[in-house]
Amino acid sequence: MAAQKSNPYELKEVVLRLAEGQSLYSDQPISNAEAAVEVMRKELMQEDRERLVVINLNSKMKAINYNVVSVGNLTQTVADIPFIMKSAICSNAASTILLHTHPSGDPTPSGLDVELTKRVVEAGKLIGISCVDHVIVGCGTGFTFSMREQGIVDFDPTYRGVAAENIMNVAEEKGGYQGKERNMENRTENKMEEISIKFGKGLAEPFTGKDGKEYMRILIPNEDKGDHTPWASFVLPAKAVHENKYGKGLWAKIPADGTTTVTKAVQVGVQDGKRVWENQKTAIPNKVLKARVEAYKNRSRESARGKLEQLTAQVAEKLSPNADRPRARAAGMEK
Repeated sequence: MAAQKSNPYELKEVVLRLAEGQSLYSDQPISNAEAAVEVMRKELMQEDRERLVVINLNSKMKAINYNVVSVGNLTQTVADIPFIMKSAICSNAASTILLHTHPSGDPTPSGLDVELTKRVVEAGKLIGISCVDHVIVGCGTGFTFSMREQGIVDFDPTYRGVAAENIMNVAEEKGGYQGKERNMENRTENKMEEISIKFGKGLAEPFTGKDGKEYMRILIPNEDKGDHTPWASFVLPAKAVHENKYGKGLWAKIPADGTTTVTKAVQVGVQDGKRVWENQKTAIPNKVLKARVEAYKNRSRESARGKLEQLTAQVAEKLSPNADRPRARAAGMEK
């Protein structure tokens, strides 16, 4: 009998190639990371759902391309570390920038946002592709929060020998990346400390965002008593702002340990005899924000107390005997 031939087993080679998708255009050269972030910010602020995007950069910090890692719903989007790093590896990127959206319009990062960023940074150290920033974009408002600028994550690319299994595994209970809305529920369950911020109705300006949602722009009084123009402003969802029980003022609750992005008009030059202004965005701690917004209370007390003290001093001066005032003498009294 003829010997039976065994079937050969096949092991295929996989060839990975990048496929081009949608392009974004700018009237300014996209020659650095900041320009790429600005282009993506304008694109992402129109979104009505959570998106997680990676911008891949070459060794000169020039954008190579971008990759939409995941698209979620109004409350969350999920992406594990391998999917975040995949396009960077295929693009031969030297570094990356993460961007994601908050449909609420508030770009303040949650605890899980920070945790995800730290994992991406550590994963990048292992494979030699550093993550240089994580920028959160507020949908509708366009406000941004840079974790690098605010110093809440260490983006140092130096490898310190962290175990790979502790970096690449995204804990099942955390389910990868979750958006801010879902995290707010988790923080409520954990009874995160909140502070109440109070302000007058005259400082609140309601408006409708590009996403069709209602927001409230809160003006922050100027610290200079002689300057009645607002020092800056910030935005909150309209549903987060409430009237007090007397109907004379407004209040809202914000995380005690969080930050809020404020916008301030800054003069950047003069053109044709007119001053040129530019909106400058800065994230400040919520406790500092509360103090600035409610500074008018202290100013009112100081003003009232000062007037009372001044009036008291004037009355006391009139009633008290004055040594320099001439005194009347009785008739016939010797000098």
